[in-house]
Amino acid sequence: MIQIKPISLKSFAKAGLVICCVGVGIGGTLAYQGWQSTTSTKAKSIPREPLHLKTALLIQGDPILGRKDAPVTIVEFSDFECPYCQRFHNEVLPQIQSEYIDKGLVRFVHKDLPLPYHNNAKEAAHVARCSMDQNDYWLAYKALFAAQNCLDCQGALTIATAAGLNETKLRKCLKSKQVASIINSNRSEAELHGIRATPTFVIGPSQGSKHHGEILEGAQPWPEFQRLIKKAIANNKSNK
Repeated sequence: MIQIKPISLKSFAKAGLVICCVGVGIGGTLAYQGWQSTTSTKAKSIPREPLHLKTALLIQGDPILGRKDAPVTIVEFSDFECPYCQRFHNEVLPQIQSEYIDKGLVRFVHKDLPLPYHNNAKEAAHVARCSMDQNDYWLAYKALFAAQNCLDCQGALTIATAAGLNETKLRKCLKSKQVASIINSNRSEAELHGIRATPTFVIGPSQGSKHHGEILEGAQPWPEFQRLIKKAIANNKSNK
């Protein structure tokens, strides 16, 4: 696995909250409005228009997995307490990594979108971001998803330190307002583009520190990711 060292944390302008968020899975949907009114496993989905980016996503300062100069970029908006995000992490990301990331064809970028009804998601996002100071973001990323069921009883900090992160350094970083500003910036970007679901992906040819691409909502099956990646690779070649 090729891993690019993350860029140092930078200050961003404070941003508003994402008002309405939806989790979309392979077998169905988890709607925020439905979650508030019922505990039924058959939550209704919210009809939506196709999403399109209004401006380019800014990816400088966000954690990157893969070669910085990879021809295709996948930007993920994710929540560490979202079960569909965990499904993507377990079932699809390993295939993307072996088929494309490890071969230098895709760089994978994480953005935080902690949903308001996930009590532990914001803390987990903060802990993961603070692990960037130790050059171990993806170690924390993997550990937090692996122990998702323990976020409530153990806490993200305990999970990260058990995985090998330095607790003293994490605690020091968690007091910084920079991390909160970066996470709020990610949430502001999501709100600007109408992204309310976790996970949501933007897949397209790489364009330096800015990114355009097609938006894919939910933990879709591997063939759908493969189709969009191949399309982005072809578009990258045709633009040269």
